[in-house]
Amino acid sequence: MNDNNFSSGGLRRGAVSVAMVTQLLLAGVTAGWGIHRYQVIQDEKTPPQPVLKPKRYEPRYDRPEIVSDEQLQRVLLKLQPRLRGGKPQIDHVDHALRFWGVEAKFTDQDSLSGEELRRLLLDHRSFAGAWGQKTKPFLLPQTRDDVELLSFRTKSGAATASHVDHTLAALAECGTPLDYPVLTPKGELPLRAAFDQTFREFSLNQVEYEWSSLVFLHYLPHAASWFTTEGQRVTWDLLADRMMRQRLAHGVCYGQHRLHALALLLIADEEHHWLSAETRQRIITHLKDITHRLVAAQHDDGYWDERWPGDESDGPQAEHVGPLGAMGNRLLVTGHTLEWWAFAPAEVLPPEEKLSLAAQWLIHTIDDLSESEVRRYYTFLTHAGRSLALWRSRRPADVVTGLSHVGTASN
Repeated sequence: MNDNNFSSGGLRRGAVSVAMVTQLLLAGVTAGWGIHRYQVIQDEKTPPQPVLKPKRYEPRYDRPEIVSDEQLQRVLLKLQPRLRGGKPQIDHVDHALRFWGVEAKFTDQDSLSGEELRRLLLDHRSFAGAWGQKTKPFLLPQTRDDVELLSFRTKSGAATASHVDHTLAALAECGTPLDYPVLTPKGELPLRAAFDQTFREFSLNQVEYEWSSLVFLHYLPHAASWFTTEGQRVTWDLLADRMMRQRLAHGVCYGQHRLHALALLLIADEEHHWLSAETRQRIITHLKDITHRLVAAQHDDGYWDERWPGDESDGPQAEHVGPLGAMGNRLLVTGHTLEWWAFAPAEVLPPEEKLSLAAQWLIHTIDDLSESEVRRYYTFLTHAGRSLALWRSRRPADVVTGLSHVGTASN
């Protein structure tokens, strides 16, 4: 045998073996990386778990020069939720609940306590007792993919919610935990079923998303991002962009709910830091621009109306008087504005005299309203009353404890 031939053949076979081993190792590494990436993607798509108890957002200020103790007592006593008897409108009930909280108790016999308000929303027996057995249920349970879900009948009359996710957001704002028992016409479910419904149905393209955003700010404040059922990745940066890109007065309540959500988003970011620095600054710049417009548009008496943004890039605001008339618009915009400003950082606020002028207009206007006018404007007035309490860092229920009638506060 030729030793040279043997040696060269062995070398060739050795080289082939090394190449094969190298290829196998590379294939293994590639496969391992692919499996790792797949697992990472799957983990990212796993829905984040909501917190059981919603995050509480506290106002930033206590300003007695804007609203005095006596004025606050007087206004809140006048705006007690006198909804006992008859068929209380559901939008009055959930607005009253977010205004007063579940802790509220009243000596006024016509006023529903906070717990009674919540029962009307979450106990079918209470709802049917008020509205009658023939009224379609407010609570709509269903099972999808073996998951129990719960929705609230919406935009179908006085026995339904007025906006998408408004009721769940109100329940979150007053601290309702996700294990709270909900008694539906078909049995008991935890409130978590309503959160899961909102989470499954949410899309950045839905028409009303302001209250869905509030739901997430309260029950998912720790989650940096998540995927929708459509496969769209949602981040707080994206949500903020969505809120800031619409024409300013477009949307429910002339765009004010987007501003409220942005103000809360800044507070949440101060704890969790999931906004990019660029987006956080854009939000602050956006809110400063809003405040500049509000200062310019404020009426000499102190109120704002539907024309609050002034001119935009595509022209001036069209006059659009709502179904409750000019006074309704003024109460709506002025109350909502003071409400979100109470959560906004100081650099966003207007001069103090502008805040005081708006607050005093609200106080004196509410003083002059008749009982029938209070009922007529009640949903708007809950925002007005809440805003005044926020500027004193007070919970409305604490203010009226032990006070029985309007005259008590003014003595």
